[in-house]
Amino acid sequence: MLDLEFAGIRIQLPTNQPLLLLKKQHENLYLPLWIGAPEASAIAMSEQGLTPPRPLTHDLLLSVIEALGVTLDRIEIVAVQNAVFTAELVLSNGKRVDSRSSDAVALAVRVQCPIQCTEEVMREAGVVIENGSDGEEAPEEQMREFREFLDSIDPDDFT
Repeated sequence: MLDLEFAGIRIQLPTNQPLLLLKKQHENLYLPLWIGAPEASAIAMSEQGLTPPRPLTHDLLLSVIEALGVTLDRIEIVAVQNAVFTAELVLSNGKRVDSRSSDAVALAVRVQCPIQCTEEVMREAGVVIENGSDGEEAPEEQMREFREFLDSIDPDDFT
């Protein structure tokens, strides 16, 4: 398994589709995942340290996991087929739970647990992104853009 780190979320124009970027540690290799706006919002809120007045779905799931006496040890992105990624939540009791990759990352960001993927997934879907030299924005700039996007939307957009 390869260790990844959360590198940011970028909004692809003109579709305004959020793109989650995971970066292979110590390399310039990224795993881009298209995600939905609610998941992108949940990840960005967690990254910014914002706590909603009521638990979001990801917060609820973590509370349930904790109430069962286990912890989320890590998440693993285990497969990709037709640009659809499959992830697993790996719990402290050894159990594995099938998950959408965006939900798994939203949980991992909240508890600061490791994010991993198989070498096969990285071979199939990984991309090299050269920051700065070819006009690509740094992840910090991408997060700034996403925060601006979040400021411009209304919670009713997701109902």
